[in-house]
Amino acid sequence: MDDPDLSARQHLAANDPAFPARREEAWGRIVATLDGVLAPAGYALTKSTWSRVTAAGKSAVHLQRDRYGWDVRIVLRFVTPDGEVPDHPDWPGGEDVTLADFFEQAVGDPGTLAFIDVLERPECLDVAVVTLRDQVLPWFEALHRDHPPRT
Repeated sequence: MDDPDLSARQHLAANDPAFPARREEAWGRIVATLDGVLAPAGYALTKSTWSRVTAAGKSAVHLQRDRYGWDVRIVLRFVTPDGEVPDHPDWPGGEDVTLADFFEQAVGDPGTLAFIDVLERPECLDVAVVTLRDQVLPWFEALHRDHPPRT
């Protein structure tokens, strides 16, 4: 997404010696916020991935850091016990799913969180939290339920 304001703020952050520490502060906020939604649903955090395993497969919510250090992207995955993506009508295809896949028309990916935004406007996490709680977790639950293990 082309956001000139974000680009200008990134430029300022690039020249701010405190930004690396502030980026880690933002990372901590993101992890704590998502853990508050995912842990009660049975997801365990290991490094930067929350996962849940059942006989039907493994669902995961992964935080993928941008290689330049400006943002983090929420990536969703589900694999069957034999390591395949689910053969399910609700699966959009491919291995990775983003929060944008849960919107008919999304401007950008609501699961891509700029560290600067998280620091300046923590409420920017709200869309990700609501989407995870109200759409992703029930969707994962259906995949776990509707995918009996192969015999």
